[in-house]
Amino acid sequence: MSQTSREGEGLNKVLARPTLVGRLGVTKRTLQVILGALWVLDGLMQLQPEMFSRSFATQMIYPNAHGQPAPIAWVITTAGHFVSRDPAMWNVLVVGLQLAIGVGLLRRSTVRPAIVAMWTWSLVVWVTGEGLGSILSGQGSPLTGSPGAVIIYALVGLMVWPRTDSKGPVLKKAKYSETVKKFGFATSPGAKGLIGSSYLVVVWAGLWTLSAIMWVLPANRQTSSIHQALLSAGAGQPSWYANILDSLARNLVSAGPELAWLFALASLIVGLGPLVSRRPVGFFVLGSAIELIFWVTGQGLGGLMTGMGTDPNTGPLVVLLALACVPRVLPVESESVSPLAKLLAKSRYGTIATLAGAGASILLVATYPVSAFASAQGGSATSSMASMASMSSPERPTGGTSSSSMSAMKMDTNSIIPGAMGSTDPSWSYTGPTLPVGLATLLTTVTNLTDAGHEMQTNSCTTTPTRSQLESALRLVQQTTQAIAKYQDLSVATASGYVPVTSKNYPVVHYVNPAYMNEKDVLDPNHIQSLVYAFTPYGPVLVAGMYLMPNINETGPMPGGCLTQWHAHTNLCYSNATGTIVGFTPCPPGETNYKTPFMLHVWQVPVPGGPLALDPSDLQAVESAIMAQQSGQAPAVNPIPPASSPSSAPVNVSRAPTTTITSSSSPLLAASSLHRQPGN
Repeated sequence: MSQTSREGEGLNKVLARPTLVGRLGVTKRTLQVILGALWVLDGLMQLQPEMFSRSFATQMIYPNAHGQPAPIAWVITTAGHFVSRDPAMWNVLVVGLQLAIGVGLLRRSTVRPAIVAMWTWSLVVWVTGEGLGSILSGQGSPLTGSPGAVIIYALVGLMVWPRTDSKGPVLKKAKYSETVKKFGFATSPGAKGLIGSSYLVVVWAGLWTLSAIMWVLPANRQTSSIHQALLSAGAGQPSWYANILDSLARNLVSAGPELAWLFALASLIVGLGPLVSRRPVGFFVLGSAIELIFWVTGQGLGGLMTGMGTDPNTGPLVVLLALACVPRVLPVESESVSPLAKLLAKSRYGTIATLAGAGASILLVATYPVSAFASAQGGSATSSMASMASMSSPERPTGGTSSSSMSAMKMDTNSIIPGAMGSTDPSWSYTGPTLPVGLATLLTTVTNLTDAGHEMQTNSCTTTPTRSQLESALRLVQQTTQAIAKYQDLSVATASGYVPVTSKNYPVVHYVNPAYMNEKDVLDPNHIQSLVYAFTPYGPVLVAGMYLMPNINETGPMPGGCLTQWHAHTNLCYSNATGTIVGFTPCPPGETNYKTPFMLHVWQVPVPGGPLALDPSDLQAVESAIMAQQSGQAPAVNPIPPASSPSSAPVNVSRAPTTTITSSSSPLLAASSLHRQPGN
């Protein structure tokens, strides 16, 4: 050896000193206890109310099938079918298993069976609950938690397997060098696990090299990839945290490609550094710091505050993996042989082939053009949204609004991913009783006038949604639909504080709850700011829940990317006396023009384009409401005639005027907050 050394009792001894891990006395047993505590946390998180509902399958399992090879997608979908039949029973079993694993790791005598159970369960969850970390779908990002938390659980399990006593040289009080016979990775807390000290660094390097490969995937090199990931992480979070993520996202709107390459390079440095350096601790510290930054940003703290998190995500687990790898004792002088040199000595060709394969993978992925990826994904992402909706219509009380109508709808690309605004589902058609010509004219005229003052928060938003954005959009639809089901009865809404802000003389009326117009209730399904009702001849129908930002010009979070766009209206007239919206500009005396806050609709009736459609007209909203009543999906107080036919008599809608109107006909032109862009 090149270090200052001594010979004693036939053993080499070198001048060495402990690292922080050594001074803190971190051992294999320490890691077992931390790992057990994390599994207990996972079990407790699984006790959240949403986990006992169909959300367990619809939000945790089904979305993972998106973009997967057919066999993997079949396995995931089949698992979802099993769970969705009795989610409460399956969740109880999951809770019990995870708590058993955690408690088993906390007790010395049961560590081995607990780790075996952990490996088995981790494989099941990695496939069904994490979709193989999105590795095969091409849409995984280390920022949001790929390649998955449970795979890191399994890797740590390899290192904490109780083969022998893990106690080694720990020099807690040493400020200066002392003479020891063991140093380097042989003193790591995970050195006496199943893989030994030789391959600790290989595991670390492999994980970070995989991260580098994923960073240069076309999905992560898109302009808005970082921006959208941060917005998605804010879904369901407390408003203060969601606002932080939203603010960060706004500052990184187009930084996707640059940050992707930066993080790919950083991942390679973190992963390969310990292989070639004789001072590896700094690389483990850097890797832990990067992962914790990802944890508080793109991973949203693992969803701990959303009510839907199932584990802390990869951030804390990568730190735990680093603790397992960091040597507790390092020589004062550099070793003459690096870990990479040792690997080459053990298996020259295998090591070279592995490094060459990793380099080739990065090169292949990095040279795949983003434009080709976006073109290939344009339609599939949309069809996935439709298929997920069809698999996961939320449970509603009998007589509820049309959640199943949503799930039955076919959605085309233009209606889900804006780009050709004004397009609708070509298979959609009205099947209810014939509407009066005057009513249809009124609704169409108001639509056209509303379009003239339509302002999108994000202009020309056409970016293909990622898998995480699809999940977030679906989650928003489900949670909103479940939360506002009680407001199918208009009297419940008014008793809860919702007041009309548009004219009740018009068939579509918007109600707002002023108490929810604040920052803490932004995008909170349980405190949705506005409800939209269509008044048909057969009774009022809740056609949409509408989120409103509390302040004018304040932008809203977009957890579903371009699937969750916000818009405002600029040409509405407010009554100076009542404060309600009564017409369109130019405003006559007694009325004032104000721009509305940005708003986002979640439709509860089968409008063309689905629950997050951007462009249904008021006519289509009313027609969809009637069809929902006709099919029993919405309450009806009067009998509904058969579907349209040549002999059908016109229906009299007493609430709606039947005269053609102009922009100056104030009260009859109550704002309809339609989803069309100007010119369509």
